[in-house]
Amino acid sequence: YMDFSKSRQSSHVRDGYSIYGDGSEGNFACHGFAWGNDSGYNDAAFKGNTLFDVAMKNELYTNKKVEELPGAPMCGCIENMPVVTRADCTTTTVTQTVSISFDSIEFFAESTVTNVQHTDCADLTTHYAQLVDEGKATSTELQKLKKHVVGDGMCGAALYDFLDSKGFVYTPHLAASSST
Repeated sequence: YMDFSKSRQSSHVRDGYSIYGDGSEGNFACHGFAWGNDSGYNDAAFKGNTLFDVAMKNELYTNKKVEELPGAPMCGCIENMPVVTRADCTTTTVTQTVSISFDSIEFFAESTVTNVQHTDCADLTTHYAQLVDEGKATSTELQKLKKHVVGDGMCGAALYDFLDSKGFVYTPHLAASSST
């Protein structure tokens, strides 16, 4: 499902929602990336490069995926995106050297980047859990991510909770029988 109140700029409405399909994922994909909280980490410093690699090079140019779900942004932070079962993931590794010198008055630092590598890290939730284990992100942030990337077989429960918050009751067996 997509909660339009989370993406007002792309949906052009203040509130509302869409429920996609009959609980099956269908023919769409979600791809994300995450970085550590310290802006000095290479993955954080090069997040713009990662965004370009994921959105433009891989999804648009290579895979020809050029549409978003109706009402959802094509690219955005996870809290603005539809609820999904899983998300593919890309991680960025940067090879660089840093030299620091001192001339008795000032310090000088020079960084030389020799390689920026984007690699498949399979699953965004697993990658974020690794960032938590490494002390680069918090478990609270991971729990917030899991409210949007809910895991296999959990879309029904997430949809139930969402509709309940809107005052509705979700009954999947009625939805399935009424579509025939």
